[in-house]
Amino acid sequence: MRPLSFRTRLWVGHVVVLAVMLASAAFGADWALRRVILGRVDEEILALANTEAAALAENPAMPLRILEITPGPPSFVRLDKLVQITDLDGRVAARSATLGSARLPASPELLARLRNGETVFGTVTDFAEPIRMVSLPVDVGGGRYAIQIAMSLDDAYLATRVGRWLFLSMSVVILVVIGLTGVLLARNALRPIDQMVRRAHRIGEANLADRLPHPGTADEIGRLVETLNDMLGRLERSFAVRRMFSADASHELRSPLSRLRAELEVALRRPRAVAEYEETLRSCLDEVERVQSMIEELLELARIDTNEEQELPEPISVTDLVEAALFAVRPRAQQQGVTVVADPLPDLLVNAAPVATKVALTNILDNAVKFSPAGGQVRVAVTSADDEAVIAVSDAGPGVSPEEAERVFQPFYRGRASRSTGAPGVGLGLAISRVLVQRQGGRISLNGSDQEGATFRVHLPRASRLHERDLESTTSS
Repeated sequence: MRPLSFRTRLWVGHVVVLAVMLASAAFGADWALRRVILGRVDEEILALANTEAAALAENPAMPLRILEITPGPPSFVRLDKLVQITDLDGRVAARSATLGSARLPASPELLARLRNGETVFGTVTDFAEPIRMVSLPVDVGGGRYAIQIAMSLDDAYLATRVGRWLFLSMSVVILVVIGLTGVLLARNALRPIDQMVRRAHRIGEANLADRLPHPGTADEIGRLVETLNDMLGRLERSFAVRRMFSADASHELRSPLSRLRAELEVALRRPRAVAEYEETLRSCLDEVERVQSMIEELLELARIDTNEEQELPEPISVTDLVEAALFAVRPRAQQQGVTVVADPLPDLLVNAAPVATKVALTNILDNAVKFSPAGGQVRVAVTSADDEAVIAVSDAGPGVSPEEAERVFQPFYRGRASRSTGAPGVGLGLAISRVLVQRQGGRISLNGSDQEGATFRVHLPRASRLHERDLESTTSS
């Protein structure tokens, strides 16, 4: 069975709730109307009973008789009364002409309550017609009697039936009208979603620049469309970066392979001396090592992107992280004649994955050493700001222009300094560092300028105060 659509479920739920509300209102109105009508009947017959009692009290010496009262103006209850006077043993002393030969019931229980002085109301259904009766005890000429007044309930029941059908028909009409209105409202309210669905079916990788139609309102649907369009924008940029990444990777791999093939073809064109073959093989080996290094970095970046074996952050001393990165980069710095120094490191704890953070810092330091000239200096400083620790790496290289400050973190991007100095590398180190740091809740910023030197800052979240106090106590002991 095909499940109901959201529009149908919304309409059915709306109609069911409305039907329950209308049914409750109809039953409540019917109960209230019934109470009002029967209350009016009770008031009428009690008033007549009091009138009969007053007439008997005015002439206690006269024989008991019924006071014939001319009916008043017509109302929704019939005022043709049935009157009976009995003693408290149940013997009829007088009755109205409207009773004929019939008599109103006087059960032993009723007589017992009358003897106690109670005024008793009751509904009699086994009479010629349903009647409402009141029994009122009175004292007349030293004797105790009961005045019984009854009225037919036919008109009262007819009024309640008419009211019941009126309430029912009104409820049905209201339910039908609001149900049809609900269909139109649901269709109009969900029409923008239908348009979004149709447009979303047509959006694919080839036309990610398309956007969902905006309804032109600032309501929930409008915000949903804006959110989905923002998501499409992020996907478009992600696919653009992926296509650029694929193109750059193909170019970077094709260049050394082309050089490798060209050198081998040149070497095989004619016989050569052993020394020339050795030189060619060494050049080919350099190209192979460059390709191998590039592939390893690509695999590392792919492993990071797929969250494989992701290292969990833990409280660790920022001093340990910096010293580990310095230890890894100093051999290359010595080969290039670059000095790597660190300012006094504060006792700070950060939440970081030790291995991943060391790789990120090492890549940044290696980048700084690579672009610093011989005799230059790379400086590392650690400061704290708000709830993060900042590791600043400053070099003495040619600097990074503001236009390139963001692009240097893109895979395979090699800036103006790389092209002008011929520094080795394929442009993956900073991209890997940024991903590793962002995975731990940190970030990398760059203060670049066209002047000499650039400063990379690694922002890492600090650990809790409790962990820092533990570190201070361990250091002091």
